[in-house]
Amino acid sequence: MLIQALRNLSSKSNSVTISEIEYKRLLQASQQFTKLKNSLLEGGLSQETLDILIYGPPSTPPGIGGHTAGTASPQRGHTKREIVPRRRSSDESSDLDAASEDDHDDATSVDSPTSDGKAEDHDNSSRSEASAATPTDQRTVMIRNLPDRVTYRDVVDAVKSGGALVHVYLRARERIASVSFVEEAAARSFLQHSNTHGLLVAGKRVETLWNDRQFYVPPYVRNKIYNGASRNLVLYNVHPNVTEWVIRKDLEHIHNLIVISVKFNNGNAYISTNSVHNALFARSCMMSRFTYKGTRIGFYPDECAESQGKVPIGPRHGVPDASAGKSTSVLNRFHILSLDGADDDESEDYDGHGVMSGHLNGNVRWTDNSVSA
Repeated sequence: MLIQALRNLSSKSNSVTISEIEYKRLLQASQQFTKLKNSLLEGGLSQETLDILIYGPPSTPPGIGGHTAGTASPQRGHTKREIVPRRRSSDESSDLDAASEDDHDDATSVDSPTSDGKAEDHDNSSRSEASAATPTDQRTVMIRNLPDRVTYRDVVDAVKSGGALVHVYLRARERIASVSFVEEAAARSFLQHSNTHGLLVAGKRVETLWNDRQFYVPPYVRNKIYNGASRNLVLYNVHPNVTEWVIRKDLEHIHNLIVISVKFNNGNAYISTNSVHNALFARSCMMSRFTYKGTRIGFYPDECAESQGKVPIGPRHGVPDASAGKSTSVLNRFHILSLDGADDDESEDYDGHGVMSGHLNGNVRWTDNSVSA
């Protein structure tokens, strides 16, 4: 109908003739668009992020990185993919079979060539990232052959000491997890170590390799990370009526956000999620809710960024363990530290304010970036 209206444009006039029905439809769409923008801004979305969602990312000038935007690099063969929104998955505690109906991938990514030279087709989704990744980004590791009914917590526990995570995602049907690290060096180290010494997830040996779809960290998210943001939130001095159920209920509307765990310690609530950018959005939403009025909401360090020297390195495949006769066994530093369900991330030291102190891969200091709601 709009095309027909354009055809009615007279060469001697600057006006366009459309039907009354079409006019009312356009007017209604304009009103809905305005209301949607206002609702997003009131819900905590920044104007910068909103502009990216509406107008897209700034165009990349030709010549940067040796190629122009929208073209494939002849050396690497990377191509940009169109972002396709998908539905959010079920809660972390659901098993893979239940979550298979909501299979999704909350990553803005870039395709890498497969063994036959062609990039695999896939579905992408993103709540706030519409930028394309640079071909050199390589931070996403695929973990496949996962056990039945594996959870996000199982995956995170297996990756402990591998480095801070920016995004974790389970592909239910294929029993595959995509784990994206903040630092590319941490991803390379984790992949090399797991391929050499093996990796266990929920007691089952799994396979690790580079993911064909590499997760892209937008500049504004990276800046937030280096200013102290992580995938983990902390609520200081929460009201006694704020329970785990209340927190999960208040966050369930956020697309692709998985609440891995909620723990309480010294009057503070510690929320572990599956991604940094979703945690940023969750923090903004919680700060706007009356339930958390007066509550300081900040971030606490990713337990996966623990010092790698604290965990012993396991033996190579087929090489006898020299310490087998000793009382202390050598463990794989990416092995689950507890297979009986015991939580081991309480071993972190807390300061007097309930804030966990630590470093991100040894070069970034975690700070208290909490802001009063």
